[in-house]
Amino acid sequence: MKEISPLTLVFILAVFILSPASAENAQVKTVDEVKVVKNPKKPAPSKGALTKMMLEEEFRIGEGESEEEMFSEITSVAVDNDGNIYILDRKEKKVKVFDSTGKFVRKFGKQGQGPGEMNIPIFVQISPNNELVVEDVVNRKLMFFSFEGEFLKSISTAKAAGLVAIVIDSKANLIGQAVVPAEKKLIREVKKYDKDLNPLFTIDTLDFTNLIEGKINPYRLNSFYVLGKEDNIIYGYPEGYEIEIYNPEGKLIKRILKEYDPVKITKKDQDEFMERFPAEAAVIKDRIEFPKSFPAYQSFSHDNQGRLFVRTFEKGKKEREYYFDVFDEEGVYIAKMPLDVEPRIWKGEKLYAVKENEDGFQILICFRIRWEK
Repeated sequence: MKEISPLTLVFILAVFILSPASAENAQVKTVDEVKVVKNPKKPAPSKGALTKMMLEEEFRIGEGESEEEMFSEITSVAVDNDGNIYILDRKEKKVKVFDSTGKFVRKFGKQGQGPGEMNIPIFVQISPNNELVVEDVVNRKLMFFSFEGEFLKSISTAKAAGLVAIVIDSKANLIGQAVVPAEKKLIREVKKYDKDLNPLFTIDTLDFTNLIEGKINPYRLNSFYVLGKEDNIIYGYPEGYEIEIYNPEGKLIKRILKEYDPVKITKKDQDEFMERFPAEAAVIKDRIEFPKSFPAYQSFSHDNQGRLFVRTFEKGKKEREYYFDVFDEEGVYIAKMPLDVEPRIWKGEKLYAVKENEDGFQILICFRIRWEK
């Protein structure tokens, strides 16, 4: 790991609201027992709200000279309660482990289809039993490891055909999405399952027939979900600016909406997208057809205080910088801020984010967070 100078350690990056508070406030009402929060285009925080995020960089991982400290592709990141960091490198088929100061500890994993082996690993997370869980979409299984990298067991996901992008809640239930044929259509279902992969309820159903015929809008392929407080499910399909929150039993309890101006897709945007197109999906590359505008947002994440950070397609002044819309725990739009990093994990008072350095290599940066008025 590259050494950080004392000056860098005390460097404070202040991220301010760049848009003035709107005269229009959020409209909150209850419709059929669902809380609906409709937000204006500009932030409208309540008086005295904490709206300015201060980031202090603590360390970076990925700029060392040894192979263990560099990455081919950071696919997923997990952090345990002691601050140890687990970084899944999809191309290397390995999990690299670093301590709470960013020092390399160990790595484990290898390519294959046997016990504990990986083919296309896409996600690493920590189970309710403090195990590392790696999802492999080709081998169609969840692999469980100890924090030391010892392989413990695997669970086949074949029972739920096509199930991918699995998130595990505190009761060991699974939330994921599956693309399945249904009456001459191809349907993607976002569902919650119990630990034995028996379906509990469906969150959303989308028609994906265009995957097998005709042109493909690449931005219609993405829906997002993360676990919030008390195992609530935060879900969004960004054709419109709406994010839904479901309780653990599948009842819709909140809708967060926001007015926005669509961002046009340029020729440069199209070229950059195609340059980053994954090799595994090359078979559909010639069928990609871009719409005129981006969806409402790219993705979202949340911190321990319930703030929701929505990454939009509006670009900032720096290279690879985008604006994030920030909503408080109630769903009120409180801030708009530019970030040139991709948040992966918000844990306690720290943010773990991925960024490409000047040489085009991915690095992980750990920030300490402080909020001010």
